[in-house]
Amino acid sequence: MPHFLLCYDECPACRNILDYLKHLFQGAELELSLLHVIILPTRLLLPQRDYLREVKREEEIERFCRENQERVRNRFEEILKDLSKSISLKAHFCIDFAEGDRATAILQFLKDKNFDAVIAGKRGLGKLASLWAGSLTQKLILYTHQPLWIVRGKDFNRKILSALDLGERGLKVAEYTGRILSFLKDFEATFLHVPLPSGMSWEGSFEEIPSPNLDPEVSTLFQKVKEILLKYGLDLSKIHFKVRSSFLGPTYAILKEAKRGSFATVVAGKRGRGGFPGLLLGSTATKLVSTLEDKALWLVP
Repeated sequence: MPHFLLCYDECPACRNILDYLKHLFQGAELELSLLHVIILPTRLLLPQRDYLREVKREEEIERFCRENQERVRNRFEEILKDLSKSISLKAHFCIDFAEGDRATAILQFLKDKNFDAVIAGKRGLGKLASLWAGSLTQKLILYTHQPLWIVRGKDFNRKILSALDLGERGLKVAEYTGRILSFLKDFEATFLHVPLPSGMSWEGSFEEIPSPNLDPEVSTLFQKVKEILLKYGLDLSKIHFKVRSSFLGPTYAILKEAKRGSFATVVAGKRGRGGFPGLLLGSTATKLVSTLEDKALWLVP
């Protein structure tokens, strides 16, 4: 079964994530780790010179941690009980306390762990300022080397659009998509390639690959994807291939197809492995992060 980490922070976006998981993995098995990082109040961080005041400060820190740990633990138990109604669930939870930055604490937590996905809500990512000021999700996009799911929206389905580049990056996205599909009880998946230059349009079923109507490079890509998917034992009747292009670029073509096909999930490769390269230079992944308002986006490193 897949093992996911949910970065929980008691916001409405997290409730949407829980609804998304219930819908996507209904009737399936899932291992889920819930992580909530609680930031210690600034007023409790400054050591006191006076002994009695320092003792009082330490008592306040202990009380703050105890009360919040109990509150979050109760909330986690409610969440797991609710998820267990739809999913065969193996669950863990961790409550951590940190000074200052929640994203740094999460990245530290991830250092020696390996998840099939790190899941976070999308908040404040539509503005250029967030690239510099840094929301929690933006920092996870920049610095985590694990697959990242950014979930936004409320109306979910099991339709998944996987956007493929030519070459190894496209095959990594296909491999990851196929693996996750293998855990789902039901799905409808479309593998999309957007060629450059634009002008080509094609769609077909699994059985139609390879196709003489495709560019040789694209046909080779789809043939390799077909070989990857075969090893996961998927229901091939639920898998489709498409080629769509746009003079406005790959991002527009992906967004248009996602909207036209009512896909609730889009999968794309993430350029680079941490830092700013590719995220400030207009990559497709960056544009999807900023513009997908009502869908889940899976970013594959």
